[in-house]
Amino acid sequence: MSQDQILVCGHDLVEDVMGQWSFAELTYTAMTGGQRPTPEQARMIDVLLTTFVDHGVTPSSLATRLTLLGAPESMQAAIASGLNGAGSRYLGTMQLTAALLQDALAEAPGEVDLLAIPALAEKIVERARSRGEKIPGLGHPEHKNGDPRTPKLMEIARQTGVAGAACALLFAVADAFAASSGKSLVVNAAGLSGAIVLDMGLPPEAGKGLAVISRAAGLVGTVLDEMRNPQAQGIWDELR
Repeated sequence: MSQDQILVCGHDLVEDVMGQWSFAELTYTAMTGGQRPTPEQARMIDVLLTTFVDHGVTPSSLATRLTLLGAPESMQAAIASGLNGAGSRYLGTMQLTAALLQDALAEAPGEVDLLAIPALAEKIVERARSRGEKIPGLGHPEHKNGDPRTPKLMEIARQTGVAGAACALLFAVADAFAASSGKSLVVNAAGLSGAIVLDMGLPPEAGKGLAVISRAAGLVGTVLDEMRNPQAQGIWDELR
């Protein structure tokens, strides 16, 4: 590497990447240690990044606004405050769902085919119900009749050829849960995104990584909105 050359994951930033690669492509390359995605993989990553940019009033956006109220000179602190809440309830579902599906598929003997999916799903549901645990990827506090993002995500996952055993297993888990409990829980967008991440050959941790990248963009918008239209002081006054 010459003194004037800048490499990103082994690729020349100036000569090869800038103006030629999308942000989604470079994100995938960074997560894989240098592998450039196919156009289909890049499209899927782009869709995942756009899906979770912002959800209006959330704990992360409130934390960002309130931190900016106390430290208006520190945009990065406000955004970091919002991202610190990425966990099992918010933004962590992608990773948790992917990990659950990965473990289930790893327990299956040999290569998993469609005929084996229902039995794996039943095992996941039985185990969760016996332990009194919730199944990540199922249910939504607002969209009880179906997460409107889920069908679109699945449509694109099929178009790009990404959808595989993990996606099929997640929907089978939803069916198995309904059959076992008599209650229907929708497959939410975060859960399906975790399955998609797994079907792309990425580790579960990449799911949370994509969620954090996506939400960071939304929180930049939250900071700028707070500057234009201050709300944090009113929130603070209301709570005191």
